[in-house]
Amino acid sequence: MLCRITTFGGASMTNYRTDFDALEKKLSAMPVDPDRLVTPDPTPNTRRLWEYLKSCYGRKFISGQQYLWEDEKEDLVYWNATGKIPAIRGYDFMGISGLARGYDQLGRALDWARRTGGILTMCWHWNAPDDMEDIAKCCSFYYKTTNYDHKTGFDIVRAMQEGTPEHDFVIYEIDLVAGALKMFEQADVPVLWRPLHEAAGNWFWWGNRAEAGKQDPESIAAYKKLWYTIFDRFMNLHKLRNLIWVWNGQAPFMAVSPNTFDIAGEDIYDEVPNHSSQLERFRGVSSYTHGKMITLSECGSIPEPDEMLKDGATWLWWLPWWGSFVYDTDDNWHAVLDENGMPRPNPKYMDEAFMKRIFTDPRVVTLEDLPWYDKEKKPLPFALHQRLRNKK
Repeated sequence: MLCRITTFGGASMTNYRTDFDALEKKLSAMPVDPDRLVTPDPTPNTRRLWEYLKSCYGRKFISGQQYLWEDEKEDLVYWNATGKIPAIRGYDFMGISGLARGYDQLGRALDWARRTGGILTMCWHWNAPDDMEDIAKCCSFYYKTTNYDHKTGFDIVRAMQEGTPEHDFVIYEIDLVAGALKMFEQADVPVLWRPLHEAAGNWFWWGNRAEAGKQDPESIAAYKKLWYTIFDRFMNLHKLRNLIWVWNGQAPFMAVSPNTFDIAGEDIYDEVPNHSSQLERFRGVSSYTHGKMITLSECGSIPEPDEMLKDGATWLWWLPWWGSFVYDTDDNWHAVLDENGMPRPNPKYMDEAFMKRIFTDPRVVTLEDLPWYDKEKKPLPFALHQRLRNKK
């Protein structure tokens, strides 16, 4: 491998070059084994989490929740309704480089995992500049074809061409994230790692740039090279050993080597709440992911466990999005509080009765159901509830 030192934004980095031909040859020669982690020599806690996930698949469903704001009112809603909180927490690397101000979640994620032993899943809404000559001017993860106020024309094809400013930028950012994930590894915290999500859509700069229902071969090829670049640098340069890789490409034409991911994720948001098993979507993902476990990596609605088992659509975990997908909000996204000053469930997606039924189902895994969760040594969910309540 050829290494040299270059700079981006004044910081030095090692420009380790991925040999795509050699990597593809190696991956193609390897047998696909859904029972084996693609991370070589994983840490003991990573291996333990992997074995636990496999023991649940098809039998139990692990509850999860995505978070954004510091007050994490989602937990208050679950706790007030059920006395339980989800086993998996979703956090985001969107604030890693400082291009998205005020969204650094990594300290909270690490603190929660260490205090409770809960499971972490991490995505990356990767902010990229619209103008490489003035990266502070405007940045976004939304691509320029969307209707969002903040969007970027960052070119994934140029980003995969060595010698371009776009390429230097993505390499710098990848290594920055690797350094952050190394902190989790040093703390013996495994991470369900889900980069470059929803890639088949044209709303993120790293995805398929074609209109809905169509394919753009150039951006699709660049996306795959970017996925392999992240995988190669994390595994072979930074030697990260605490990752369980979740691929969330959302279409067979976006498929990458099954030897670069452990779990296939599908994100589902229906126009109206839908608590069905989402069988057709489950079958669709199953058809091109080589026997890998499948998860509902983001959702608007939690499926009914009875429906999932009846249909055989046994998503490994579910992860509702934050805010109004859980609690009622006003026009400014602020929580609507009840007479006791507590956020109340948003009945559009799940009312209190639904929460109680789901979180008391013996087939649903909550935080306290994790086999390594020690109530004598770890803070109880109620302690978290009280802490957040006192902050209001």
